Amino acid sequence: MAEKLEGQDLLKTPLHGIYIPIILSIVGTAIVNYEYVPYMILLLAIFIGFHIIRIKCQRQVLSSKKFQEYELIDKTIISKNSAIYRFKLDHDFDKLNIPIGHHLVCKVNINDKDEIRYYTPINNQYDEGFFDIIVKSYKDGSVSKYFATLNPGAKVLFKGPVGRMSYKPNMSKEIVMIAGGSGLTPMLAVLGSIITTPTDTTKVKLLFANETENDILLRDELDEYVKSYPGFELKYIVNHPSSLNWNDNGYTGWITKDILNKELPSPNADTKIFICGPIDMKKQMLQDLEDLGWSKGTLQSKQDDQVFCF
Repeated sequence: MAEKLEGQDLLKTPLHGIYIPIILSIVGTAIVNYEYVPYMILLLAIFIGFHIIRIKCQRQVLSSKKFQEYELIDKTIISKNSAIYRFKLDHDFDKLNIPIGHHLVCKVNINDKDEIRYYTPINNQYDEGFFDIIVKSYKDGSVSKYFATLNPGAKVLFKGPVGRMSYKPNMSKEIVMIAGGSGLTPMLAVLGSIITTPTDTTKVKLLFANETENDILLRDELDEYVKSYPGFELKYIVNHPSSLNWNDNGYTGWITKDILNKELPSPNADTKIFICGPIDMKKQMLQDLEDLGWSKGTLQSKQDDQVFCF
């Protein structure tokens, strides 16, 4: 906890911003004149009452029932067609605090029509004051094109969380993640939880498929994870690599049954498989995994399913 608070402005937290001044006020008053202590307590009671009412009138950090506006404070381009969008929470000490593996619902109005999309926050679950999402642009993607036009100061509607997976530490001895493109985002949420929880000993292997090398999201960060965390293994699959030497670093083409057979352990009860990507990819992976002897999965997966589709 001490490491987490290091470098923060402690006066922005409720503990240091309210309780300590109250104690100091009472002690200081008692030192000056003990008879004034009841009056100071009365004044403090009024102050605390006002503070409680003010807090109750503030909106929730995140609402599951209604959309709330959040201000865009930063946009970072991470590939030719993808960017990280950072949105501000109301207070510097606010946390998004959603189950690992759940998503946010985003609503934007385009040409007088409300468009709904789902995004998984990728920032660390302990981060305060903001949340990050990745948006990948597509040629026919109206919402992704809308995001590309946004600049800091713009406001976007979100609500949540929604989802069918609530990751818990050590829910499986090993997890094999199969991701395509921006389907990486829920995998990052789970992976981030694992590597920041010392007691979580889950082994993770990520098979990450993309059209080109330039499409690989957060490649530097993923490669750094491989170096820093012995329990994490990573394989890239690229459909159109830039050189013939690509096979030294991964696979060429799409994720096939042969690749799955080579990279996955034999079907066993101690391994879960997470899948996220384009719908056609998910359908193909479900079929290939069933052919290889894994439990039959569905697109509308449940928490306890061995093969889970986000």
